[in-house]
Amino acid sequence: MFQRIKEEGRAFQEALASAPVEPVQPDLWGMRHLMRRLGWLLLREHTEPRQLGLAVFVGVMIGASPFYLFHTALVLLVAFTFGLNKLAVWIASNVSLPIFAPFLTFVSMQAGHRFRFGEWLPLTIAGMRERLANGGAMELGIDLWFDWLIGSIPVGAVLGAVLGGVTWVVAKGRARARSGAESE
Repeated sequence: MFQRIKEEGRAFQEALASAPVEPVQPDLWGMRHLMRRLGWLLLREHTEPRQLGLAVFVGVMIGASPFYLFHTALVLLVAFTFGLNKLAVWIASNVSLPIFAPFLTFVSMQAGHRFRFGEWLPLTIAGMRERLANGGAMELGIDLWFDWLIGSIPVGAVLGAVLGGVTWVVAKGRARARSGAESE
């Protein structure tokens, strides 16, 4: 696995060094030049329809997980390991943006609780008070986190399959249109 990551990193570094970029105004550390080369590479690497669909699927799966502080690190590790488009995986992992996170978390916790205990998570104040009385706040928090973790797998898989499938269809259509325009 580490060999695969090393090879992908080396290929990425070589592609970045050879990325064609128009000249830009000089800047202090060459950051503008580097950013343009990086943008060019990220938009063109691993862009086959199957790879883009898989990248979106993986990104959504990671984005649905409760590992909020580690999403970007996980995304880059997985993208380098499996040779996926880093930009597509990262963008897809942002399915957990603050506007969507409460809904995604709620559905994941409900699904996880249903898988663990065979019933839906109680949403009444009395139900929460009962759970608090039985184990305390720390145990309730750990239980809810495990519900979220377990539920994020099927929720992320379904959402990732839908969004990855849409990405694959769109990318396949664009590739077909591009090849049709080239043959004319």
